[in-house]
Amino acid sequence: MVSAAGKVFYSRRVRTFLRLALAFAAGLSGIGLIVGPAVAAEPFPSTPFPSAPAITSVNSGPAATELQVLYAAPVADGGSPITSYQVSLDGGTNWFTCAGTAGVCPLGSLTSGQTYSVVLRGVNASGAGAISNTGVGVPAGNGSADKPKVLPKPRVRVGATFTAASNNLGVSNPAVRLGVGTLPKLRFSRDIPNKAAVERNLLVTATNQVGVVRGVPGAWGWLDDRTAVFRPRTWWPGNSTITIKSTLDNSVLGQSGSTYLVGSTALARTYTFLTGNSVVIKVDGKTDQMTVNIDGVKRKSFPVSLGTTGWETTNGVKVISVDKEPLHTYTSEALDITDPDEQYILPDVPWNTRLTPTGEFIHAAPWAYSRIGQWNGSHGCTNMFEADAKWIFENTVPGDVVIYSRTGGQTVQPWNGPGGLWNIPWSNWLKKSALHSATPDTAAVTDSGSATPVTSAGV
Repeated sequence: MVSAAGKVFYSRRVRTFLRLALAFAAGLSGIGLIVGPAVAAEPFPSTPFPSAPAITSVNSGPAATELQVLYAAPVADGGSPITSYQVSLDGGTNWFTCAGTAGVCPLGSLTSGQTYSVVLRGVNASGAGAISNTGVGVPAGNGSADKPKVLPKPRVRVGATFTAASNNLGVSNPAVRLGVGTLPKLRFSRDIPNKAAVERNLLVTATNQVGVVRGVPGAWGWLDDRTAVFRPRTWWPGNSTITIKSTLDNSVLGQSGSTYLVGSTALARTYTFLTGNSVVIKVDGKTDQMTVNIDGVKRKSFPVSLGTTGWETTNGVKVISVDKEPLHTYTSEALDITDPDEQYILPDVPWNTRLTPTGEFIHAAPWAYSRIGQWNGSHGCTNMFEADAKWIFENTVPGDVVIYSRTGGQTVQPWNGPGGLWNIPWSNWLKKSALHSATPDTAAVTDSGSATPVTSAGV
């Protein structure tokens, strides 16, 4: 029970609290916040929003700039009828009304050969509903012409081998996570006359760790008449499963004389490989600093010393290979140095991470500590303190990207190492694609070549 005095005290506390509350509200109004009458909440719609439709496939349309999105309507859930469907090409930021018949959403004015990710949603009297799964497609003309119902004769079957990590990266296990600079390759058993047919029947997607599938913008580039490499427009997404779906089985890939080349039935398959964290390392030859970015965030910064005058470290993109050595011996003989005053043998140099087959390494340089972070004095390698070189050795994987700038050297050549092809300007890379260039075979051979691995590089 509460006494009379207690009731009076309680009543005073309530009145005091109300006065303080009103004063506080007035103060808020004074600093620019509006305190007004309560606004009634909007009523819930009388019928539920539509459930998500299901995209079943995204096919190339009749024209080279068209796609057709095939979908299934959502199961009836008691709402009002769906009046239209909307499509988005950017994950749901911008929406456009589908103009096709039920079950088909045609898209036009696209870029031939580019990969598109699309989502759909239904609209009823209550508004726009839940978003569908993601569909992926590449507008590339009438792909059905590549796979006639009756195959022409005489014909010969064409097979292909897939390499997830091309250009001698040194990894072939699809269960090993690779860096985002990895370049996958298809090598065919015969010369391919109709390269566009090959590109039309290869779909490249990335699935992230929560199962969301997205198309990967990029292009196939033909290094010769049998070899095609896929290069993303930027890097691969990190921590993803990269999938290359081939429908090349029973596809007519051109003619050799009077004989038709037809894709083997074994080419109805899916190739996959995995990416790890997105590791992009940048090395500045002017400041002698290395910056390590992981998944877009700066994580480490190390001082370095690069190539001296006449032995400048090459600029451009390089990719870390599988070739790592805890100890390595460097000699002047490997660089054809004949001057007796410049000859050297440096045995058991620790923590060596190879970048190019022509001899560029990242490694510790105990003899060069006075110049690391100060000035360049190596024969092309990246010199580091031992603890820093060990960190690079232990925390990078094949395919991780290292970008060099302002070194004073030339740009690394496309044939020189697993990262070389990244240094071809994008506009030139597109010329290697049959879907992106009217002359897909131009420059197909000029960027190919071979590098004899140098076991003892410049230090």
